[in-house]
Amino acid sequence: MVVSGEMLISGHGDDVSPARRAIDKRSLLLRDNERLSTTDDAALEWPAVTADPGPDLRQMRTFVAVAERHSFTLAADDLHIAQQAVSQQIKALERSLGVTLLRRSSRRVELTTEGRVFLADCVRVVSTVEHAVQRVRAASRGETGTLRIVYTLASAWDTVPRLLERLGEVHPQLKIEAREVFGAEVAELLVGDRCDLALAPMTAYPKGLHTEIVRREPLRAAVAASDPLAGQPSVELAQLSERRFELWQRAMAPGFYDSVLAACHAAGFEPRRNEQAAGNTVWRSLARGPGVALVNDSLREQMPGGVVLVPLAAAAAPLMLEAVWRRDDVPAISTALDVARALAAEHGWLDP
Repeated sequence: MVVSGEMLISGHGDDVSPARRAIDKRSLLLRDNERLSTTDDAALEWPAVTADPGPDLRQMRTFVAVAERHSFTLAADDLHIAQQAVSQQIKALERSLGVTLLRRSSRRVELTTEGRVFLADCVRVVSTVEHAVQRVRAASRGETGTLRIVYTLASAWDTVPRLLERLGEVHPQLKIEAREVFGAEVAELLVGDRCDLALAPMTAYPKGLHTEIVRREPLRAAVAASDPLAGQPSVELAQLSERRFELWQRAMAPGFYDSVLAACHAAGFEPRRNEQAAGNTVWRSLARGPGVALVNDSLREQMPGGVVLVPLAAAAAPLMLEAVWRRDDVPAISTALDVARALAAEHGWLDP
């Protein structure tokens, strides 16, 4: 029994020590406080309030359909739902807004003043959402967004221009950022996420990069226009073994360098290289003669004055151009690869 916060301890009477009485008193006070606290919390509880979520997109689409068709029946047909569902959605919409949007008659459905105001905004909202849905789905297919492409000189005059032109034709919403780089930069740019896709001659890449051959190109001998070989229909690669080869250092263009050396080795010789060859000085040296270079056939359109290309009599190992990428979560990469494959099939880029 509790009286004024103190417990009467049966069977102890005056024998209970003062310390025991103090402990019992504190316990009773704590229990009273807990009871009062619980009572106060219960008294302060508020009834749950359910917020009106407002119109949803489905209701707005239905309202637009009814308003434009002036008919519940025709709107239901357009939306491929039951007329009863249309009526229920409109009623729920009006109830949510607290206004009447439509006047119904046996012949026609007309907009109220409030309905006309709401319709204009509904059309904008529905159109914006539909546009957003289309864009995000296009992005998931790699048809929009931005694709960053880097490429080397070997692909600059035919492969890349054709690829960019076709991408622009079939995916006009896809923005392409393209720039030319040295082959030695490709891996670093991809690993550092500074580009999405690269086009460069085949070479070894770090683990984690993916490659796919998109073109095989025959190599040609580039000589000065005044060179005796310039007028020949073809030349044996082995005939060039005593010439000085104008070839960028491997540190600049590893894939191209490896391809040229592989072709020379297959012809039975180690090329003697001009160690100072770099950039456009290669073309100037070639024009002066008597040096030689091997270049892929598609570069013939950009040969400077004084330099001509001569076919090789025996087919040397071709230059392999690869698409290189790292990330698998950029849909536009797959889009570009699909276009490259289509171009390869059309133009015989992968023919032996």
